[in-house]
Amino acid sequence: MAKLIASESLGQAWVAAARHLAKCKQRKDRNLILEISAPQKLGKDDLKIIKAVDAALRSSREDLSVETVAGTIFPNGLARRFSRPELYTNYLALLAKGKKRSSWGTYAQRMMSRPSRNGTGTINPLDDLIERLLQTHNGTKYQSAFELGVSDPDIDLAPPLDGHGYELPVFDPSRDAKPLNVPCLSHLSFKITNGKLDLTAIYRSQWYCQRALGNLIGLSQLHSFVGKESKYECGVLTCIATHAYLDMETFGKVGVTKDLLAALPG
Repeated sequence: MAKLIASESLGQAWVAAARHLAKCKQRKDRNLILEISAPQKLGKDDLKIIKAVDAALRSSREDLSVETVAGTIFPNGLARRFSRPELYTNYLALLAKGKKRSSWGTYAQRMMSRPSRNGTGTINPLDDLIERLLQTHNGTKYQSAFELGVSDPDIDLAPPLDGHGYELPVFDPSRDAKPLNVPCLSHLSFKITNGKLDLTAIYRSQWYCQRALGNLIGLSQLHSFVGKESKYECGVLTCIATHAYLDMETFGKVGVTKDLLAALPG
């Protein structure tokens, strides 16, 4: 049975979900749904939660922080300096220099650059998504045709949309047909609801100590960017983990994680 956690802020949503998982058998659950009504709003409690989780991550893993996890979804630092299309070119250039050969890359990279169907060039699904959303201000009233998913972007970005589907890829079947070391974020869906832009993210698997809070921050930043560029106010952020796991070992010890969850506000 699905578990729904509704919250105004992403920090409070993470705490509630982590505490729920701590009570589950093997600290695992299926179809854990977070519904966050004001994901870009970070109050004092949210900042305290982020700081505490970040400190726990850094104390056990030198290569990981809340910020680095968020950055795999959206390069918010660059977005403060550049708008479209400079953001894309600068980010992809930096990633090309620093990407490890064995790495599948980042979600942001996959959203900004995909091979075209004929193999002679690339397309930018994220920018195409924004352009399609901008069209809705000029009489095109699609409400649920703005997706980032698993399909062939060169086919699904082609008009006419007919209001049925718009796929913006994260998972790539040609590269990700392996049991491990593949992207956990499977699908992103943007919807226009009562004049606001909602975002739903679906994860095939989500580790709550190591990744989930950074995931939520990155998603909220991507949500904010798309809303700003498409001239929509951001609405609800929904995050669905079809398999959720509270990986207490990530913070070093089970006791450390339990003490942390008990001390956090919420």
